[in-house]
Amino acid sequence: MEVDGVNLAIGGGAVSAIAGVVGALIKARLGKTKLEPTPLPVTTEKAPKYVTVQEFNRHVADNERDHENLFARLNRNDMVTSEINGKLTGIQADLTLIKDKLFKTR
Repeated sequence: MEVDGVNLAIGGGAVSAIAGVVGALIKARLGKTKLEPTPLPVTTEKAPKYVTVQEFNRHVADNERDHENLFARLNRNDMVTSEINGKLTGIQADLTLIKDKLFKTR
């Protein structure tokens, strides 16, 4: 059995590609995620830089109140828009009646 250089190169390339894929799969499977740098606990001298629980809770309450106000305004706008649409429908019906009477009398 003869092996020429082209077949040997193709076979070697295929084997190395498969080995590379298998190696990457093993590394991904067995590897662990590492966080760098390791988070440090908050000390009392650094505490003024951070938000307190009370400030966070106050922010959450303000945010909820803003959302409630926003949704109330949207609901009011929907009601006003519906009312305007109803009035426009009535005006359109009146204009249609007027148009019909004008063109029938001629």
